[in-house]
Amino acid sequence: MQLGVLLKGAKSYTEAVKAYDNVIAIDANYGPVYRELAETYYYWGNNEPKKYNEYIQKALSYYEKYMSMTDYSLTSRMRHADFLILAKDYKALEVEANKMKELDKVNPRILRYLGYSAYENGNTDVAIKSLEDFIGNANNKIIARDFLYLGLAKLKKSNNVETKTVDQIMFDAGVADIKKSVDMEITMTNDLSEVGKKFYEQKLFKQASAIYEIATSNATSKNYLLDNFYLGNSLYYNNTRKDVVKPDPIELQKADAAFGKVIEASPTTQDAYIFRARTNRLLENEEMIIKYYEEYLKVVTEKGEEEVTKNKVKFIESYNNIAASYANTDKAKAKEYFNKTLVLDPTNNYATESLKTLK
Repeated sequence: MQLGVLLKGAKSYTEAVKAYDNVIAIDANYGPVYRELAETYYYWGNNEPKKYNEYIQKALSYYEKYMSMTDYSLTSRMRHADFLILAKDYKALEVEANKMKELDKVNPRILRYLGYSAYENGNTDVAIKSLEDFIGNANNKIIARDFLYLGLAKLKKSNNVETKTVDQIMFDAGVADIKKSVDMEITMTNDLSEVGKKFYEQKLFKQASAIYEIATSNATSKNYLLDNFYLGNSLYYNNTRKDVVKPDPIELQKADAAFGKVIEASPTTQDAYIFRARTNRLLENEEMIIKYYEEYLKVVTEKGEEEVTKNKVKFIESYNNIAASYANTDKAKAKEYFNKTLVLDPTNNYATESLKTLK
């Protein structure tokens, strides 16, 4: 079994499983080997995403076997609960947490398990109360994930999907808890992408941007590129709402910087250029409008004729905006770009009327 443990540590999972199978061949009732198998399949699944679901199910099955062959004491149940958190089996975790509560009603770690599982299973009130009680006890060792789950539960409670409204006080409290979590452990940012996207898809762009702003504080996050793109988009769309009287230049500058990070890391991400151009249009920065629309045209053109054809509407947008930006400083350039629009769309009214005023 120790050979299997060493091989697991070296990520030689196939060989590790063979070593454990040798143990089982000698003594199928040797309980600890099943816990090692569970952990090996958990790590293996995380290293092979295509087989993640298959291997996680094996991991859970082996852990259940380990429990049945050893004991169901509170200590074993807590170890099992820790594993269920890693494996993200929150329904089983909630069941286990409630069983532990029956065994020991005062053990504070049970509140952590109840809080995590209740949030994942949609019971936000139970999650908030459990985690606030746990965090509020000065004797408990608080970890970053405790604040993360408390914050996520408050965000979920703040969001009334039916009325499409947000309780901003509850939302702000959730954001504050998530910031505490990230201050304790920067990798907590990895769990924020989908949370931000839910608000984004509901067109709650102000709230989405608050979440993505925390997510992008970690430059080594696996979602860093995408989070910056959604941060930029959230801030841009928040300033193009119908009720906006005057766009917020500070928000738009943040959006511009976010798109800049996307472009720096992935220079062929064409939509980053066009959204950066649109952002600078709201900022009324003529030089940058021209720069980023031209870069958008260049990146798409380099991808070939098929990509250009697919983006005809955006090409017209680019030509018209470049032309409009040149109109006061270089009439020849302005005419050149309006004429490019008319090649793609001979009936384009904006280009036609603008050309008349330039004569």
